[in-house]
Amino acid sequence: MGRPATGSFNLVAPGGEWVRNEGTPTGIPVVDGVRLLLLDPPPCERGWPAGRFFPGMRGDPVLERVLGAEETRQWPARCAPAK
Repeated sequence: MGRPATGSFNLVAPGGEWVRNEGTPTGIPVVDGVRLLLLDPPPCERGWPAGRFFPGMRGDPVLERVLGAEETRQWPARCAPAK
């Protein structure tokens, strides 16, 4: 399927729930019109074969913009602490 990958972070929803890596993009919660995930340290070392589940979806990260200081300070208020 692909080369082995090692998890570097845990995906967490704004409400504090884990979002599984095996999910789909529609499983990412929408907050204020954007899909929002938080990255937490991994609770344990884990790995999996790094194949592409969505071959039609581009895998290239794109920086759309850099958040300003005030907007950056506002985002944590939209999220709950990890459970």
